[in-house]
Formats: sequence, structure tokens, C-alpha cells
Amino acid sequence: MRNRIIAILCILTTVLALAGCNKPETETSANTTIEESIRTEPLPTLKVGMMSAVDSAPFYHALQEGYFTQEGVDVELILFTNGQNRQTALQTGQVDGAMTDLVALITQTDSDFALTGTLSTDGDFPLLATGPLDGKKSVSAGTMEISVTNYLLEQYLAPKYEIEKVFINEIPARLEAVVSGQLDTGIFPEPFASIGALRGLEKIVFEGIPSESLNIIAFTKSAIAEKESAIRSFHIAYGRAVADLQRNPELARDVLMKVIPNLPPAVRDTMHLPEYHAPRLPSDGFTKEIIAWTGTVTGREYILEPSAMLDPRFVRQ
Repeated sequence: MRNRIIAILCILTTVLALAGCNKPETETSANTTIEESIRTEPLPTLKVGMMSAVDSAPFYHALQEGYFTQEGVDVELILFTNGQNRQTALQTGQVDGAMTDLVALITQTDSDFALTGTLSTDGDFPLLATGPLDGKKSVSAGTMEISVTNYLLEQYLAPKYEIEKVFINEIPARLEAVVSGQLDTGIFPEPFASIGALRGLEKIVFEGIPSESLNIIAFTKSAIAEKESAIRSFHIAYGRAVADLQRNPELARDVLMKVIPNLPPAVRDTMHLPEYHAPRLPSDGFTKEIIAWTGTVTGREYILEPSAMLDPRFVRQ
């Protein structure tokens, strides 16, 4: 009898022990399923338009290194070859934001499709000339009228020369006008300026002009309202990429040669790179200067504060 009682107690002990072991395994399994579900939840998406310019290097480097994904956003960068296609994509909702400039941002503030600037980008706009400009009193120069290139042309040349501006919107046509000698000079974005230099033109770089960046990433109002967290992650990843390029500028050359189509190999080492900066926006003083200048070019008065078109929350540390 005593042996039967001992046997029963042993059986009960074994059952209870097994039950105790199984419970944590069940909980662990459930927790694992929940964690896997969280990890496989699709990341928020962001489509951003790029231009074929040196500004785009940090963005493509961030994409290449997986920084966007690591920061929790699925980013698609769409490269545009002209501003009109980019603008159409913005207005039709094909992209959430795009690379643009302060002058374009200002002229859109009183339209039905205003954008909000969130991040200055670093571009470069050398002059291409048929020869040295020294000794000339008057210079004929190709540019766009309502454009940051017009502003830059004045900053580059007005202190020393009388400028005869010739407005040619299309970059290839502007280049041909300089190559053929119809114009003394023209202003071009890098790396296109370096392509022109391969045709025997002199590339002239003006260090320290402008004092702040004229180029900017802008998002639609709806994107900022609906995708604030994704946009914040986008800016953090950009900052990580900039840090890489600051340490090793060759990374910028490599990625630009990879993503911009039809660049001659010789351009890799001759393109003039800007200094890439951590996420920032232009100062109020500089922005007001560009607002006033834009008014003189368009013949309109833009009564607005920088805060009406710039949102600093995404560049705050």
C-alpha cells in the first residue's frame, strides 16, 4: 500500500512538472509570434524626387547603405532630368516630396499647390566660359530668369562686370550657346558643368557664394500631415549619409557616377563637390533676402515669413 502511494505521488509530481515546463514554452511561442508580426509589418513608404545634381549624393548613399530602412522608412528615390517632369509628379501625387530651390518654393507659396521646405541640400553651380573673363567690362551670360541661377549670376559677376543676361531655360541649348561663342559664359549645375568643361570650356568656381544653400527638399502638405514620422526618419538617414561623405568625399563621386546616367568617366575626378552639411535649413535672414530678390524678378510682392514655407522640426537635433 505504501509503495502504491509513493508511485501515485511520483506520477503527480511528474505531471505537474511537465505542466510547469509547458506553460513558459507556450508563452514564449506566443511572444515570438507577436514579435515576428511586428518585425514583418511593412515600413512606411516615402517617394522623393531627385535631380541629376551633386545634391543627390547623400540621398543615394543613404539608400545604398540601407540607412533609410534602418531608420524605419522605405524610401524610393526617383531621378528626374528636368524640373517640369518633377513638378508634374508632385502635383499628381506620384511623389511625396522632391529636390527644388528657394525661388521655386517662394513662387509657389500663393498657388493652390504650395510646398513646405524641410531640408537644405548642397549643390554647386559653376560658370562655363569660352576663356578668362578678366579684362572684360561687359559679359554676356546664359541663365534662367526666375531661378536661383539668375540670383547666383548676379552674385558672381555684378561686383565686377555689366551683365547682359540671356535667358535660356534648357541646359543643353545654353551650353551650345557658350560653346559656339554666342555667349561669353553660362551657369550650369554640377556635374553638368564638368561635362561642358570636357568640350574645352573653362570652368569657374566661386567659393563661398552663396553664403547659404539655395537648394532644398520640399514635401507636399499632405505628405507632412500623413507621413511625419517617415519624413523624420528620412532626415536622420540623410544626416548619417552626410557624415560618411564628410569623412570620405570619394563616396559621393562613386555614387553620383553610378546613379546619374550617361556621365563620361572623366567627370568623376573633375566635378566640383560642395561641402555637404548636416541637416539644416536656411536662416531667416537669408530666406528673406531671397524672398525680396524673387519679388524684384517676378514683379510681385511676396508678403510672407520664412516660417510660412519652411518647417524646422525635421532638422532639430
